[in-house]
Amino acid sequence: MKNLLMATDLSARSDRALERAVGLARDHGARLTVIHVVDEDLSPILADAQEQAARQALGEHIDGFRDDKGPDIAIEIVFGRAYADILALAEKTEAEMIVLGMHRDDGSREMFRGTTVERVIRTGRAPTLLVKDRVARPYRRVMVAVDFSVYSRRAIEFAVKFVPEGEFHLVHAYDVPFKGFLYGRSSRSAVNEQHQAEFEQMIEGEMASFLASLGPKAPNFDTIMQEGTVREAIHRQIGRLEPDLLVIGTHGRTGVARALLGSVAEDLLNAPPCDVLAVKAW
Repeated sequence: MKNLLMATDLSARSDRALERAVGLARDHGARLTVIHVVDEDLSPILADAQEQAARQALGEHIDGFRDDKGPDIAIEIVFGRAYADILALAEKTEAEMIVLGMHRDDGSREMFRGTTVERVIRTGRAPTLLVKDRVARPYRRVMVAVDFSVYSRRAIEFAVKFVPEGEFHLVHAYDVPFKGFLYGRSSRSAVNEQHQAEFEQMIEGEMASFLASLGPKAPNFDTIMQEGTVREAIHRQIGRLEPDLLVIGTHGRTGVARALLGSVAEDLLNAPPCDVLAVKAW
């Protein structure tokens, strides 16, 4: 990556994202642009005061990261609407990733909708990294939720470039069709067990085909296929694997996908269990 964009609201949540963004820029030899958006509806006196305070605070904070090996960091203070100006600057700087801190967490999915984080991910083109945790080390253990779609493929391809030395775990959730009708309240019969075994074999074949489509990196992936809902599988494996980073693929701006991130992705971004990278396919 050559260009990164990090957006800050000067909160403690954004401080973690800034620290991660600086580390990523250093590791990838990229240029980092840090943007703070001053609300255009503020009075001129308040807006000017906020601009000066933001520029000083960011300058002092970023100076702490500067050294002989430090990345090139630019500061942009703009007047406008947060998400729109973030996306405009991302296009202008040709940012290959946008880094954001957590939104204010009140546990409500409805409150997440319309936040800067949600709007940037929903309407932007660049992969977006949502930083939750304090920076302890570079990303190492990466978990990717896969459904064998082009969205999953794009997410994995980007994640491999993003964390080239990472330990990757691909998680796929599935439900056995007609299982309730076959099993009912009785014990599992040989026919029922055969049905489940055949279906699981089919899923394994789909995973093998999916991995083959990814190229030479596929043999390095740990694959986990778990019966149950996507939510159950993701949270169960997060508890087991304790990943540094969770990667999800989201839809591009077509049809309903433009308005909705998808309920599972939305849940994960609203209350992320760890840092989350959302990647779109176009």
